[in-house]
Amino acid sequence: MFIKIVETNKNERATALKKVKHLYKKFGFTAGMLKGSLAEGKKKVRTIIKAVIPPFIKRKIANSLSLLTSKLNGKNITGLLVQTEKFRFVVGSEDMSVGRTLRIKGSYGDNEFKRISKLLSNESNVIFVGTHIGAIAIPTAKNVKSCIFIEANPQTFNLLTTNIFLNEVTNTTCKNVAIGECEGEINFVLSRVNSGGSKREPAVKDNMYYYDKPKTIKVPMVTLDSICSDESEIYDLIFMDIEGSEFFALQGMHNALLRTNALVVEFIPHHLRNVSNCSVEDFIGLISNYFNYCYVPSKDVYIDTDDFLTFFLKMFAADETDDGLIFTNKKVSF
Repeated sequence: MFIKIVETNKNERATALKKVKHLYKKFGFTAGMLKGSLAEGKKKVRTIIKAVIPPFIKRKIANSLSLLTSKLNGKNITGLLVQTEKFRFVVGSEDMSVGRTLRIKGSYGDNEFKRISKLLSNESNVIFVGTHIGAIAIPTAKNVKSCIFIEANPQTFNLLTTNIFLNEVTNTTCKNVAIGECEGEINFVLSRVNSGGSKREPAVKDNMYYYDKPKTIKVPMVTLDSICSDESEIYDLIFMDIEGSEFFALQGMHNALLRTNALVVEFIPHHLRNVSNCSVEDFIGLISNYFNYCYVPSKDVYIDTDDFLTFFLKMFAADETDDGLIFTNKKVSF
C-alpha cells in the first residue's frame, strides 16, 4: 500500500510539472522570470506591511520575538555564530535588528558598504564611531590601511573584539568608550532588542527607546580629538552611527574633521528632537564648515554646502530619515 501511494504521488507531481512546463512554453515564461516576479511580489508585500503596521506594534512584535529567541536558546547563550559569504560574526542572541538580519539573510549593510568603498583605497585610514559588532567595519578593515573602532556598549564591544579575532583583522585599534563633547562619564541605555540602538541617555525619554526595558549604565566618554591626536594622520572616512549622539560627538572632533575627506552620519529627526535635543541648524552648523557636498542616498541626490540647511530643514519637517548621509569635499559617483 505504501509503495502504491508513493508511486501515485510521484505520478501526480510529474503530471503537474508537465503542465507547468507547457504553460511556460505557451506564454513565454522562464523560471528566472517567475522567480523574479515572486521576489518582487514579496518585496511589495513587505513594503505594504511596513507602511500599515504602526511603529509601536512593530516594536512589540520585535520584543516578543527577542524574548522567545532568548528563551529557546537558553539563559547561558549570549551570542550566536553566523557564517556569511566571506566573514564570521558572533551576534547578540536577543538582537532583532543587525543580528537577526545576519542570521536570516547572511549579510548586512551591503549597499552602504559598497558606497563607502568608493571613498577608500588600500592606503586609507578610517574611523568607525559606533562600530557595533563590526558587520560593516570588519569588511572595510580588510580593504584599507588602518581602522579605529570605537564602541560604547560594553556588551557589544565584547562581540566586536570576538569578531575581529574570528576574521583575523590585524590593522585595528579598539576603544570601548563613548564619543562626545568632552571627557567624563555619561548615562548609557543598553537596548536589548536592537543592540545597535543603544545610546546616550535621551533628553526626552520616549517609550520608543525604553519599550524593551533596557538597563542604563554609566560609560566613560572622551572626545574624538583626544583619540586622534596625531595631526599628521589623514582620514579618508569617519563613519559615525551613534543613535543621536552625533551632535555631541561633532563638538569634540574639530581637529579630526579638518583632516578628514568624508563623513558618514545618520539624519533621524526624532534623534535630534529627543536624544540630543538640538535644532537642524545647530546640527548642520557643526558639519557645513568642513565639507563642500553631501550625497543623500535615500533620495539619490547631491547637494551643495549652500543648500544644506534648506534641504535638511525640509527633511526634518517631513520627518524623513537617512541612515547614512555622505559629506565630502569632492563629488564621487555612487
